[in-house]
Amino acid sequence: MTTEDTAPTVLNIATEWHSAHGGLSTLSRRLCVALARTGATVHCLVPIAGEIERADAASAGVTLVEAQSGAGAGAGHCPLPPGVVPSVVIGHGRVTGVQARRHIQDHWSSARLLHVVHVAPDELEWWRAGRTDDAGVRADVRTRLELSLARDATWTAAVGPRLHQRLLRDLSVFPGTAKPLRLDPGFDLTDPAPRAPTPGGPVQVLLMGRMEDWEIKGVDLGAKAVAHALTLRGEAQPEVELLVRGAAPGECGALRDAIQGWAARPSLAVTVRPFSTEAEQLAQDFARATLLLMPSRAEGFGLVGQEAVVAGTPTLVSGRSGLGMLLREMLPTSEASRLVVPVVSNEADDVMRWGHEVAAVLRDPSAAFVTAEAARRTAATRCTWEMAAREILDLLRK
Repeated sequence: MTTEDTAPTVLNIATEWHSAHGGLSTLSRRLCVALARTGATVHCLVPIAGEIERADAASAGVTLVEAQSGAGAGAGHCPLPPGVVPSVVIGHGRVTGVQARRHIQDHWSSARLLHVVHVAPDELEWWRAGRTDDAGVRADVRTRLELSLARDATWTAAVGPRLHQRLLRDLSVFPGTAKPLRLDPGFDLTDPAPRAPTPGGPVQVLLMGRMEDWEIKGVDLGAKAVAHALTLRGEAQPEVELLVRGAAPGECGALRDAIQGWAARPSLAVTVRPFSTEAEQLAQDFARATLLLMPSRAEGFGLVGQEAVVAGTPTLVSGRSGLGMLLREMLPTSEASRLVVPVVSNEADDVMRWGHEVAAVLRDPSAAFVTAEAARRTAATRCTWEMAAREILDLLRK
């Protein structure tokens, strides 16, 4: 039995430990924890690590390493202690993939490189509002970089089925390139108790994510769909509040005005709150909500929707997301159709379809929570973080 069979050493290259910048950091951290729990020795390289972050990582069996620490540390500095050689270095997209490749070239020629793909620039860049440069050029440059990193890596992994299908296609034109791994985030249950309909009122519908990319996230579609849902309900039905979590600092008022304009329905209460990475606060948002919407026009995966599923919150997710594809794979067709809603980019059709699905949940919350509980139970058995970690460690053993 080799050393890698017993305790492979993993170096994960990250921008942070706690998720101040969103989904990529969240997946990176959870993957580190899963690899440590599955038997690997895990180091996570970050630009800077405070004592709270170090303690949090250590409690999960992960050692945080600062990229620039100690006297004389510079661009060519080897971040790991002398004698520690990683079995595999993990880079994440163009964000840390270049750094991961450079560390292997400079320090550990025997280490393998795993490049993880998180986004599809060709889908996202066309929806980014307010940019002055050419979206096509931007997407082309970023796609070329991703493919260059993927070709140089020992292995590539794409997050979820949507990105995996795209990467499988794009790498097929390069002979000798290894078939990419599909990395499905886990649906591990944090609270086994089933949720019941939220008491009190108004009934809360939740949209969550970085709202500077509101067009990608479909915030306008969500607002119009909830407004349309209200027209399908009786006058005696409970009041509804749309809570949007994710505004940039100083932008809550402007975003609220925009959402009210899209909804064009004064009876819809709209609350906008700033972007947050506080786990307890976000868990409370999920626990208060009767419904989470993820009507994304483009979404490589969709961790927000996944977290809502894990929390047992009724959820409607875009069919144009990796999460939507994964739910359709895991769930019976009748159940998946209650969670995954098509987005066809025809506004009238999308608003009507999403509005009807929102109205169905608001009309019978008890049934929606039963559906949500069944979905999270199935997902928790079909897709775990341990499974994802073992697939990576199996690559080393092969």
